[in-house]
Amino acid sequence: MMTVDTDPTTARAVAARAAPALAILEMPGRQGVGFVVSPEGYLVTNLHVVAGADEVHVVLADEQFLQVQEVIALDEKRDLAVLRLPSHEVEPLRLAPESHPGEGDALFILLPTGGGMLGLLETRVHAVQVLDESLTFLELEAALPEDASGGPVLDASGALVGVATCAFADGRPVTIVIPSRYLLPLIARPEAQPLSALALAKAPAPRPRQVPTHPLSLLEGSPTDAIEEIALSIMQAIQLGAPAYNRGDPESCYRLYARTAERILQERSDCPGALAALRAGFQRCSQHDDDMDACAWALRDTFDGLLHVIDRWLQAQAAFARMAAPKSYLQ
Repeated sequence: MMTVDTDPTTARAVAARAAPALAILEMPGRQGVGFVVSPEGYLVTNLHVVAGADEVHVVLADEQFLQVQEVIALDEKRDLAVLRLPSHEVEPLRLAPESHPGEGDALFILLPTGGGMLGLLETRVHAVQVLDESLTFLELEAALPEDASGGPVLDASGALVGVATCAFADGRPVTIVIPSRYLLPLIARPEAQPLSALALAKAPAPRPRQVPTHPLSLLEGSPTDAIEEIALSIMQAIQLGAPAYNRGDPESCYRLYARTAERILQERSDCPGALAALRAGFQRCSQHDDDMDACAWALRDTFDGLLHVIDRWLQAQAAFARMAAPKSYLQ
């Protein structure tokens, strides 16, 4: 599967070098992807792929069937897990910790495609996203299958650039890459734990939504271009914040949402109704003290309530414009 027109020889060479290190993870009721990064049998995947599993079996490209023995490291903020396999002779992937792909750069994701076949998803960097000083990730152009999270992302030389992750933003899948430099401290300072450590990383139960419903009069008197700018700012914040939340980092998600809301409050005094809705959202956050998860959802609900009323309001404005348009008659 190719989405970028580059030299086919390069793609084949990347796949050939990386294929032996690819691993399919089998857990009760689900599958995932990982890859070997060290001669000691260290295996990397996304934490959400193995969270809660009480056993993990691994099938390698040479059809070896192995069982994960222990957990080496977990990083909830960056959604990373390092597990250990029994010693084997698979050549690990070469890490590229100093690699910093930029917007437009071509990258490759190795993933299983069924029937024992491997596929190479070739794509480009859509954007470099900086959530805070402790996390920068790449957003890719191509959509990654949800069950392919945890696979290796490689550059044209076949070096490991990062871990492919399927996240969701505003209901749509987004492919992101957690850079390989975040793996280095996990591998350099292994802290062996039993497999039961994965049970502590179970995904939280879904939180009930409390999206406010606003009347169209909330936006009465607001300039159309200002309302459209508010909607764009909110949607951009959700596109960045939702992947952070999905990786288990509600604090970064909330901080990003809060900065967006504060900027709108400072710059859009011509939209008093929208500002009142945002202030009400911050008021709900104040009821949750330091619960970043609850605060992130309080602002997300606030954003979604505003987006809903903005959409209805813009549709109404367009309908009024059509009704007011002068009719022309053929003579």
